[in-house]
Amino acid sequence: MKAEAGIAAFGVVFFAVAGAIYWFTSYEDAGTTLLAVTAIAYLLLFGYLYLQVRRLRTGIARPEDREDADVSDAIGEIEYFPAASVWPAALGLGVAVLALGLVFGPWFVVVGAIVVVGGIIGYSVEAQARP
Repeated sequence: MKAEAGIAAFGVVFFAVAGAIYWFTSYEDAGTTLLAVTAIAYLLLFGYLYLQVRRLRTGIARPEDREDADVSDAIGEIEYFPAASVWPAALGLGVAVLALGLVFGPWFVVVGAIVVVGGIIGYSVEAQARP
């Protein structure tokens, strides 16, 4: 996780600096906002990975994070992976309809929100019913 956290930290710094340079050279709002939101997204990712690194320090480190690790240390049972599901597509459709509501009116927002909530519930129930 240390390598992943480092990459995310680099993304935060890169997009924050790029956004500042972009703002001071162009004074354009849309691109600056996009770069700032990207830096915030990387900051959220970095925060999550940093917390995972701190949590893993008390336990056994992953083979990827150990200097003395061998390739054979990573052999073993693979964690659970969810099966193919329709719920991510339902969530994507709901978010798209919800975004259309920002342009075309509140009825799209209502329909999109219902589809998003249904997708979240369906995905959660399916994830809890894993073998």
